[in-house]
Amino acid sequence: MATNAPNSQVFFPFLPDYATWDEWNGELAIYYGQRNIEFSPEENWRDGAMNIVQSETFGVYPVPDPYTFETWQDWALEFTTIINGPSR
Repeated sequence: MATNAPNSQVFFPFLPDYATWDEWNGELAIYYGQRNIEFSPEENWRDGAMNIVQSETFGVYPVPDPYTFETWQDWALEFTTIINGPSR
């Protein structure tokens, strides 16, 4: 299993490019479920994303404010890139 600092974070392999919000957010909740990542419906994606940003798990990363993004896909791609690190 690939890990990523800090805190030996698990690599999150789900990009938003070919997923619905329900699929992407659901995978995040499953992957990090033990860390209280709540599922939120797409119409409230910014609120759900803020819960993720403010969580203890992801608070150590410079995750951007979802209210500065037009679409959840743009925010989720930025989020995924930040927590996984740059691709090689």
